[in-house]
Parts: sequence; structure tokens; C-alpha cells
Amino acid sequence: MPRVLDHVAWEACLVEPHPDKGLEAYARRKTGMPAPSIRYFAPVPWLARALVDLHPEYGLLMYLGQDVADLLTLVVSQENSCRFCYAAQRALLWGLGMSEARIQRLEQELSASLAPRTAAAIAFGRNQTRMGRAGACDARQALRRAGFSDEEIKEIAYTTAATDFFNRACTIPAIPVRPLERMPDQLRMGLLRPLIKRILERHRFRGQATAPEPTPSYPYGRLVEKYVGSPIATALGRTIQGMLASSYLTPRCKLLMFAIIARGLGCEVDALDIGEALEREGLNEPTFARVLTHLDAPELDDIERLLVRFARETIWYEPAVLQRRARTLLDRLSVPQFLEATGVAALANGLGRMAPMVMDHP
Repeated sequence: MPRVLDHVAWEACLVEPHPDKGLEAYARRKTGMPAPSIRYFAPVPWLARALVDLHPEYGLLMYLGQDVADLLTLVVSQENSCRFCYAAQRALLWGLGMSEARIQRLEQELSASLAPRTAAAIAFGRNQTRMGRAGACDARQALRRAGFSDEEIKEIAYTTAATDFFNRACTIPAIPVRPLERMPDQLRMGLLRPLIKRILERHRFRGQATAPEPTPSYPYGRLVEKYVGSPIATALGRTIQGMLASSYLTPRCKLLMFAIIARGLGCEVDALDIGEALEREGLNEPTFARVLTHLDAPELDDIERLLVRFARETIWYEPAVLQRRARTLLDRLSVPQFLEATGVAALANGLGRMAPMVMDHP
């Protein structure tokens, strides 16, 4: 039977895998399983680690049920037409013991009859992915009416944002999907399934409260602060700091990409912080305003000019079209620069959608 996203066109992978024993061992310690996709991102270590660290099932959720989080990951990946992440989540559910028939029924129920609480969470996730700030208040109120606490709502917003991040990170370079899509059909994997289930269950665990940390000064620091006491704050903070510290792209280029995506999503939560950070990087306010309006300014260098335009294209896209556009970047960028740009755009899209859902007042 055809899978839900089989019709989605997917280009050949844009980058070659770079085996890295250290990163692959790190991913295996966290997840319990090999993570072959990590080697495609190994040239940019902060991004490779983020693709492991930001997964909610590995000790980040303290309040939200993991069954709801699993469905959110599935439906958001479907919304974003990410064949890789959708196949990975589908394979995960299969590995945890769900039958193929049950998965297919579940896929049909995602747009039909779910329990009211679960349906409200799915609707919220779709709203956050599709619209960002628009309708944030209504979506939040619907979750409250369904009985979710404010802490659960923040974890729903995080799970959705993390999935938006994973989806773009894997879609832009067209990470190969066929091995994951075929995995449940392989006889060898079927024989190993009981062992896979035990390993997966052993590595999925609830988060524990963490000690408060100083108020972050980086962009979206106020959003991270909303998760104070949660392991989500630590994971997000480490990822943002790693992204800003990496040297393949300049801090100014990364901040410009963040600003363009936030503007495209109508997210003004951290606009002032991003503007102030850009001013410290030598970009004055009139130039910043011109870039936001025209995606260009005489003061930009060639890479900045290329990537602010690309950043805008990552907000709403069709996978194959975006992948073909991304391929043209490789004529102008090194592989690490390309992967870093991918990670920056993916992270900015996740945070830009998440911030209004968490920070805007009802």
C-alpha cells in the first residue's frame, strides 16, 4: 500500500556522508540505535548534535505524554512534506511494536476521529506549523479548553518547533529516504524487532527539573527563559550558543537569516534583540530595515546577499523545489557553509513559529 508521502518529489541527496565515529557514538549513546543520517551533517558538529539533542523523547518532556508527542511529530512532518522525518517517525512507531495496519489507521485518524485532547494538540501543532503567530491566542485557548496545563502547552509548542527544525534540516539537503521507508518490510528488521523495541523503550525517558540558569543574552533568549527549570531550556540554549559560535558563516549572516525568517512569520518577539545584535555586528538600523524590506542592501557581502534570499524561501516551500534551489547554493558555498546555512534556517523557522505560541499574551 502506498505511504502517505510517497507522492512527494524528493531530489537526490545534495551532500556526501562524512563518517565521524565520535558523533555517531554520541548519537548512539543518546538514542540506543545507529543514526546513519548524522554522517551527512558531521562537517558542522553543532548541527549534528542538535539533531539528537532536541528530540523530545530523550529526557526533555516533563509533563506532556509521549504518545501525544509522537503523533505531533508524525503530523507536523506530514504537514511539512518531509519524507525523511515522516519515514523515521513511522519506523519508530513500528519499532515500538505498532503494527503496519495500526499505523495506517492512525494516519487516517489524524484527520478524523481522535480523542478530544489529542485532536486539540494535533490542531495546535498544525496551526503553529502553518501560520506561526496568526491565531496563536485561539490555538492556546483551545488547548486549555481541552484540559492541557500551561506546562503541557509549552511542551506541545516545543515538540512542534523541534519537528519543524528537523524537517527543514533533513529536507533542504534531501537526506536519503528509501532505507527508512523500506525498513519495516525487511525480513532481518522484522526478526530484530523485539530487540529494537527494548532498546528504544530503554532510551526514551521523562525529563527531570534542572537548576535555573542566568538569563540568556542571545536571540530568542527570552523564549528559552520561558522554559526555565526544564531540560528544554538547556538543550535549546546549548544549540543556539553552538550555532552562534560556529565559524563557517559569520554571526552577522546568521542573525540576518534569523531576522528574515522572523519577519516572514510575523514574529516580533525577539526582533529588537536581533536588531541590537546586528548593530553590534556593524549593521546599522537603516541598513537592517532595508534588508528586511528588500532582502538586499549595498552593505551586504555576497554570501549574506545569497543567504538572506534563501532564508526567505525556507518559510513555505515544496521539498523538491527547495532542494533544487539549495543545490545552486553549493556552487557558491563550501559544504560546511551550506550545512550551517541549512541548520540556521531550520532553527530560525522552528523558533520563529514557537515564540508567539509561548510568549504572546492571551
